[in-house]
Amino acid sequence: MPDEQDLHDKTLGELAETAHREGIPFVAHMSQSELVEAIEQQREANELQSPRPRRADEEPTAGRPTPTS
Repeated sequence: MPDEQDLHDKTLGELAETAHREGIPFVAHMSQSELVEAIEQQREANELQSPRPRRADEEPTAGRPTPTS
């Protein structure tokens, strides 16, 4: 993924957006180097995390379009 290779070249705003996409909600207090490290660590954690269990009331969406906002 190109995102991983160029984290050090991103602006603070771009890093904040990337952090939010990876699941890091609060980044305002972080420096650029802290954001890069947090994103890398979160990506590792996301890879190791098993998929969330499905709830009984969830319907399978395979083959069906999902509503867009």
